[in-house]
Amino acid sequence: MVYYSRRVVSERKLLMSKNKKLVSIVIPCYNEEKNIERFEKELISVCENFKEYEFEYIAIDDGSTKDKTWEKLENLSKKHKNFISIKHSRNYGMSGAYQTGFDASAGEYVLTYSSDLEIPAKYIKDVLHEMDNGSDMVNTLRSGRWQESLKGSLLRRIPSNIAQSFIENISNLKIKDNGSGLKGFTRFIIDNMRLYGEMHRFMPAYSSLYTKQIKEIPVDYEERKFGVSNYGSIWRTISVFLDLFTLKFMLTFATKPFSFMPGRVFGSAGFLTFSSGFAILTYVVVYLKLGLNQNINDRPLFFGGLILFVAGIQLMMTGFLGELMMRSYFESSGKKPYIVRNRIN
Repeated sequence: MVYYSRRVVSERKLLMSKNKKLVSIVIPCYNEEKNIERFEKELISVCENFKEYEFEYIAIDDGSTKDKTWEKLENLSKKHKNFISIKHSRNYGMSGAYQTGFDASAGEYVLTYSSDLEIPAKYIKDVLHEMDNGSDMVNTLRSGRWQESLKGSLLRRIPSNIAQSFIENISNLKIKDNGSGLKGFTRFIIDNMRLYGEMHRFMPAYSSLYTKQIKEIPVDYEERKFGVSNYGSIWRTISVFLDLFTLKFMLTFATKPFSFMPGRVFGSAGFLTFSSGFAILTYVVVYLKLGLNQNINDRPLFFGGLILFVAGIQLMMTGFLGELMMRSYFESSGKKPYIVRNRIN
């Protein structure tokens, strides 16, 4: 397992011009050999024209097995000292790839960029200018993407729009294109944001935990020229809906931690259930059995009260265990969600 210390990052910063901001561009790659061949002409050469910034490129080979992705990245790193190539030991998914790049980055600004070059690199400058003007997070909106793309438009547009609506309602953030590959973040957001599972889909929403200076700008996009998307499928929509529960918990916990603690959530539910069961049992045992001397062994109300009584105790115990697990998670040393096998530069 590899960790990138702030000392190493600081040493890289010293190598850059003191008069220019260092920008880190993080690029997850998974079986993208043909598209990587376009990086030099369509990404690196374009960014070199932005004279007011210094760039470092961090490409993560997320366990590619079907082509020569790593070989192509190696060649770029040997040719360009500011092109960092990192190879995962296996496929960890896009969240793991992004987190690897974030941990390795040194830039004052950190950008994400799609390996298929779907959004022309010229828009990187627009993102950087918005950040220079005070935005802490900049998202890009691929103008007319669903309307103009006929391939699978109905199958992808409808569930994506539904998921988008849920994300907006949960996060109260009006971002129209959460799936866009070009995003910009200031350093302090990257230092605080941790991605696990498939949470990369909610990076704008997570950014809202740390800042309200979030902006979305329209950009043109191009259809993929080579290969197929290795990270996305229609089944990802199901995962999005499942991850929305985690998003809701994280957003609520971060803004109102004591209103969504496991001990309070399960404890409150458990207390109400326990109280209901206790009240029913008191009525049945004290009033019916002892007061009226009635037989209660065959009464559904007695068994219902008993079930509520026991369930309430179990819910409260679940809350206590959840409290311990949550505190252990947040107070742990921070295990990385990936393993780096190799690195160049």
